[in-house]
Amino acid sequence: MNPITWLAGPQGTAAASAAAVTTVILLLSMSVLLRRRNRRQRAYLSMIGGAALALVPAAGPIQGAGMPALVSEGMRLFSFLIINAGILELYTPMRQRNGMAFAFLFAGAAGAVAAQAYAGIAPSAQPAAGTFMLRPIGLAMITAAVLMLVVVLPRVGQKTKYAASVAAAFIGQLCLAAGDSNASAGGAQTWAVAGAAALPALYYAIIFLLLFERVVERLHSVYASAIRDGLTGLYNRSHFLKVANRYASRGLGVAVLFCDIDNFKRLNDTQGHQRADIALRQVASILADELAGNGTAGRYGGEELVAAVARPGLKPADVAEAIRMRVEAETPVTLSIGWSSMAEGVSVEEALKQADKAMYASKESGKNKVTAYRPPRIKASAGNH
Repeated sequence: MNPITWLAGPQGTAAASAAAVTTVILLLSMSVLLRRRNRRQRAYLSMIGGAALALVPAAGPIQGAGMPALVSEGMRLFSFLIINAGILELYTPMRQRNGMAFAFLFAGAAGAVAAQAYAGIAPSAQPAAGTFMLRPIGLAMITAAVLMLVVVLPRVGQKTKYAASVAAAFIGQLCLAAGDSNASAGGAQTWAVAGAAALPALYYAIIFLLLFERVVERLHSVYASAIRDGLTGLYNRSHFLKVANRYASRGLGVAVLFCDIDNFKRLNDTQGHQRADIALRQVASILADELAGNGTAGRYGGEELVAAVARPGLKPADVAEAIRMRVEAETPVTLSIGWSSMAEGVSVEEALKQADKAMYASKESGKNKVTAYRPPRIKASAGNH
């Protein structure tokens, strides 16, 4: 017996159903936990409702053993719509246009259930051999799957996974219709029954992974926003200091650079905030590029950017000059830079103050320069010879 034949049989159908139920329970549990931690996120409430509706049809064989096909298929259809509404809300608020689209879909689903109930299509009804029967609910499911590619897919981040989930639901519904229709007595029917059994489990597994990865994305986003500057993408001041202190604790011989964009206020006043922000991002990108593999960079505040050079054998003066030259050549602004090597017993904060003083020396001597910090000389007292 090959896997397809086994899957189309009672044992395979039961195994696929068990897999689907397990995945739906995991999806439901995760959604409940997420909802408890974030009650303002409506998406989790939608996922809870959709997963709860999916439990009953997922628990039975293809046609929902022990219940009318009308109930099983109707619950599956509404579950599909609610879950997809939740996925959309994971990425973007349900605005009026999207809300109207889903209202139309829910109305169509209700109409399909009513039409199938009115027609009295029983689960035992079979068409003539060789024909294909698609019940109203099945037609609504297929239509909804196609529309999800228009309404939801462009607005979600995990497009490949989402498209795969819709494809699994779409093909699963076609397999269900083909199995119901008894299109042939050979392998085609076996494939249809196997697909109708396995694809719901695959669909729920993809949805679970999509939700899980979205949660990971959000956690990463929250962490990134806590350590990075929103405009430049560089580390913010506090995290830069943490990283630089970590370098220093390893005895890497850290040197710090303090950079200030020349005439930034004039650029801001004459060409506007947007142009100034673009210039700031350009400079930050150059800084990040030059420090990649050599240390780290951060935004200290305003137009002030800082860097820590922590690569043995690399001269901080060379790094600073490379940054200055690139900024002059690639951006509409210039950069004044001061740098200081951390002597023994000097903290990162103190080294930054020293580099800041050196940067001001660059400003006072004409700007667009690199200046090394020189400790003040100790004057000899009058009594010394």
